Amino acid sequence: MFTWTYSEKVATRATPEQIWAMWQDAASWPCWDSELEWVRLEGEFIVGTVGRMKPTSGPEVKFLLSDIVPLRSFSDVAQLPLTRLAFDHEYISPQGKDETAQICHSVTMSGLLAPVFGRLIGGKIKTHLRQAMQELSQRALTEDKTLR
Repeated sequence: MFTWTYSEKVATRATPEQIWAMWQDAASWPCWDSELEWVRLEGEFIVGTVGRMKPTSGPEVKFLLSDIVPLRSFSDVAQLPLTRLAFDHEYISPQGKDETAQICHSVTMSGLLAPVFGRLIGGKIKTHLRQAMQELSQRALTEDKTLR
């Protein structure tokens, strides 16, 4: 099986509660991720809930909340043709007195067409993921969920 993966980690001054408030409000994801037009969940922010999102330069995508650890992490998965697309989001608390909290987002494509999708959308993911996470961190501090 083929796999394409990319991760970014950024420092944040936001608390786990502030980041979690942004993550669990899926409709507000486009306020910090400029590659999304809209996101809708078909239920609560719990494992098994299905949602739909519309990337700015692609068709509507159905996704599933696959793993949730409140105030720490969540994952969602989508199915592309012959490829599974997984997004993992994690808040990493500081371990030492002088350390800073971090946000880590990872994207993994696995399946027969993962190399193709890696070339088609991987570049865009690589160029915008860090900026989206920095925007998430900043907006979490001010609780600004205003859509652009």
